[in-house]
Amino acid sequence: MSTEEEQERISSYTKRHNGLAKAQHIMKYRARQVIAKCIGIVRTGPEKVYILPRIARGGNWLYEWLKAYAEHQETGNDIYVVQMPGMDVWLEEFPRLKNFTINAQKIRFQSLRGIGVHQRICEQFTEEQIQRFIQEVLLSSESFQQKIAHAQKYVGKDTLVINVRRGDYYSHPHIHKNFGIDTVAYLHEATQQMLKVHTPSNILVTSDDTQWCTENLGFLKDIAPTQFEKIGYGMFGDFAALSVSRYLILTNTTFGYWGAYIATVRQKAQVWAPNVHELEQSLRQSHSQPPFQHQQSWISVVPTDGYRSWLESER
Repeated sequence: MSTEEEQERISSYTKRHNGLAKAQHIMKYRARQVIAKCIGIVRTGPEKVYILPRIARGGNWLYEWLKAYAEHQETGNDIYVVQMPGMDVWLEEFPRLKNFTINAQKIRFQSLRGIGVHQRICEQFTEEQIQRFIQEVLLSSESFQQKIAHAQKYVGKDTLVINVRRGDYYSHPHIHKNFGIDTVAYLHEATQQMLKVHTPSNILVTSDDTQWCTENLGFLKDIAPTQFEKIGYGMFGDFAALSVSRYLILTNTTFGYWGAYIATVRQKAQVWAPNVHELEQSLRQSHSQPPFQHQQSWISVVPTDGYRSWLESER
């Protein structure tokens, strides 16, 4: 994705969450709902297209590809996700995703439309649907299998893999308010909980900001030999490292969640994750409930210092 496209992506989010602009967005959304109902009379399908928010990225897209896959399996109809800027690398890495992706210019007027909001992993999908999607669509990729074989040189049966999300969660104020967690405090607590059940032989940290991790997470070396450097193959090398691990500590990132979903299917990984995903979701549900992106087998790491969650906006 070019710098200009990335700026447009961020702008689409910050404008939507900014005072008057947010109210205007809600009004436009409701107006579009009325129009959509009218147009829906002549949109008979049978194919369906899921429209995604501009801010969404890889992990978010995978939920919608899973939805398209699961709905196609149920109905036999063609179900698609509209192609977004930046998707090309995912389609190249996982070729079978192309079966559920459509260019916006090729959408027929009669095609049914839906909004891509399908992250309630245990509510909106069956365990069988998740497993089949991972096995048939993701793990069927020869390219990704090569990365898995490479990752296994670094990730042994007792390796702890930690995924740290930085990027725009911390560089943009509006996104930071909603998603930024106290990563250092969280990882201190998460590793202490992990040590109650497992003693790692080594630790591999995967992140979109390895320099920050090197500078701020040195305490991990007191637990086990720790590697902050990339293992190779960029983003999908990190994804493969998550996928082959048996012990995983995640931060609040859908990229990490998907690595854990794959690891759970492949080797029933043990997973620790923060008790919160984002502020907006946090305000709508009890902190005693794990985020709806979490699988039931995951361990939800709750603050022990009296705070509601790990979000910096709540601390």
